[in-house]
Amino acid sequence: MNSLVPAVVMSISYSHDIASALLAICGVAMWLIAANYPAEASPETEQYFIRIYHGISRMAKDSLIWIVVAGVPRIYFYTEYEWSTAAGDLQLVAVVIKHIVIFLIVGSGVYFWSRLGKKVRQLKVLHAG
Repeated sequence: MNSLVPAVVMSISYSHDIASALLAICGVAMWLIAANYPAEASPETEQYFIRIYHGISRMAKDSLIWIVVAGVPRIYFYTEYEWSTAAGDLQLVAVVIKHIVIFLIVGSGVYFWSRLGKKVRQLKVLHAG
């Protein structure tokens, strides 16, 4: 059983990276869709946009949840599986800087997503009647 631990830890670590990439892709896809949204959209286009928003939002939320969940064992086993002796203690500075940048990017994405969510709620109200 012990021989499986390294494989499981590395698989979780890789899935964390994949979830991070998927979150970024969801953000870019939604940004591109919103940026190209026509000013005078038809009701069908508006309803399609609402469906796309919900689908991409679900993937983004699931990715963010997995990033947090998979991040716990990744942090716990970092020194054992990812630590580079060649980089030494300076890699901690690099990891902290990387996470500050990532938090800023994700925070900006959440802000954009909440503004887009307002638009979607307005469209839902418009089409509810």
